[in-house]
Amino acid sequence: MIIAALDKPLSKSRFAALDGLRAFAVLGVLWIHIWTVHGNPRYVVGKLDLASVLALGGNGVDLFFVISGFCMYYFYAGNRQFCYADFGAFLKKRWIRLSPAFYTACLVYIIAKLTHDGSYPFLKSALTCLTYQNALFSAYNPEGILWSLTPEWQFYIIVPFLLIYQNRYGFIKSFTVITICLFAIAIAGVMFLKSGSDILSSQIFFRYFEFMWGILAGRLLLLQPNLKLPYKALWLIGFILITYAGRVLISKPVLMLSTNYYNLFKLLGFTVMGFGFSGIIYLALTSKQRLKNFLGNKVFSFIGKISFSLYLWHGLVHRPVCNWVIILFPNTSGISLPVISFFISLIILIPLSAASYYLLEHNFMARNKTSNHK
Repeated sequence: MIIAALDKPLSKSRFAALDGLRAFAVLGVLWIHIWTVHGNPRYVVGKLDLASVLALGGNGVDLFFVISGFCMYYFYAGNRQFCYADFGAFLKKRWIRLSPAFYTACLVYIIAKLTHDGSYPFLKSALTCLTYQNALFSAYNPEGILWSLTPEWQFYIIVPFLLIYQNRYGFIKSFTVITICLFAIAIAGVMFLKSGSDILSSQIFFRYFEFMWGILAGRLLLLQPNLKLPYKALWLIGFILITYAGRVLISKPVLMLSTNYYNLFKLLGFTVMGFGFSGIIYLALTSKQRLKNFLGNKVFSFIGKISFSLYLWHGLVHRPVCNWVIILFPNTSGISLPVISFFISLIILIPLSAASYYLLEHNFMARNKTSNHK
């Protein structure tokens, strides 16, 4: 029924809950990195390990990818007919949106590297950052968290083809061809490279299948903005469980089942997790009451608005904060240390990220909108 509806005319709609989801994504990334620095302490209540439940935050980047797939399709496919003439303008707009904050963060991280190691290859690192190839040339990536901008940009190159060719051949045909091509490359890469295919898992060949579910959620929302699902709470629980299932598929115990082809589990895990996240996104955006109001509150909305800057800068803050907390609280152990580090990091990061947003994101977004109307 859903597939049959995918080639119907598009409609236009806007909503308000995405910032709340972005907030959960970036807070989850911050939490998992702090938790890891402190040695992954457990917190068991009865038979439930709450630390393992919170570890889903480690897949905040995966949620970001699904959200990005949703936004890039929903807002561009829903506004007008996309054509080849729009390709350059699309890439320019994305570059202006991300680059000021990204390049500034990269410069700071490179300087920090040089401070600790005068032989650090800063020119190669700068070129890697300049071209958004941080995941491809990881040896020259000045900060590990910056890898995610590589598949993001690779997706920006792919999605215009979907927007263009769906006008000629329909959404289903265009979407299917792109998906099959990337799936074939991913499978072939794992089969031929075996354990040497690790680099593919951080590229678009694997991560597309998270963006893909965001695209489908965007398509469905354009076509069925008022689709009524009974028992939405049960649907939400179901999608959360699916997301956890995807996370299990990329866990070490599962990956260790195969010495050469473990990246196939990663591919399946990313795909399952993306499906779960896309369902959560759709439910959040079509909810008229509790879920939408919860995600759309002022705190989550603000954190979601500054989430890109918070993501970029948290690598500079969370490690020293963790070290300070260990020194300041020598008699504290267990889950308390990462919790303390998490809130102290937020106290530092929120004003820093807000300043970064208004200086390096908001101003350029405003100029970009102005230039688009000239």
